Amino acid sequence: MAARKIIGITFSMIATLFSVIFVMQSNLSFDFKEYFDFSLKSYFSLDYLWQITPLIICLILLYGGILLIYKPSKSNPVLALFGFTVFEEVIFSWFDVITINLSNHVITVFFCCAILALWTAYSNKINLKRLSFNEGASSLILGILINLSSY
Repeated sequence: MAARKIIGITFSMIATLFSVIFVMQSNLSFDFKEYFDFSLKSYFSLDYLWQITPLIICLILLYGGILLIYKPSKSNPVLALFGFTVFEEVIFSWFDVITINLSNHVITVFFCCAILALWTAYSNKINLKRLSFNEGASSLILGILINLSSY
């Protein structure tokens, strides 16, 4: 139980730290007039999705960390989604399908977190419910959609 909470707190802290960094470095505007413009043109542009993808990955990690602390039986699909999303982003960038707009140290930290997240989701070492095939397949497909929607 202590290992589960330590991993959850670590994931939550990393996600919060990187979320703040990504929001500060992005060109996302904080002008609320744009948010009440219901034409939605700016929200479906590739530039907007390209800037918000790292934030989405951080929010998935934050949600997985919080679930790992409070509801560990429901955390496995979210952790698998984070792990698959990071692995797919790295693999797609190796094959030049997409370009990653993150620095190398962020990719290294996310990659280590993805290994730990997938290990936590697929093993039963810290007494969580094992991930079913349907949950794993849906996490894989959703990770592919998250990565390819912004590129």
